[in-house]
Amino acid sequence: MRSDLDKHIERHLKDKEFRIYFDRAEAKRKIAQEIAILRKTHHITQAQLAKEIQTSQQAISRLESPNDKRMPSLEFLDRIAKVFNRRLVISLQRS
Repeated sequence: MRSDLDKHIERHLKDKEFRIYFDRAEAKRKIAQEIAILRKTHHITQAQLAKEIQTSQQAISRLESPNDKRMPSLEFLDRIAKVFNRRLVISLQRS
């Protein structure tokens, strides 16, 4: 059974502008979550990751925060990926 929130979101996703912002927020949330999980799995602090990619701990904290709406650059994400011996992959998927 879907919650009232699910129904509300589903109704609003029909609005093109709402959908753009919703999808962007979802992408940012997934990026934040994946980086935080990778970092914790590798037992690396935010400060250590920041030092590896030559940025500040605050930048990593903002990146991992689901509340921060700024989208990180591809170059920034690529630098992080390399720390974890990963390859940055970008995909365009059907809505």
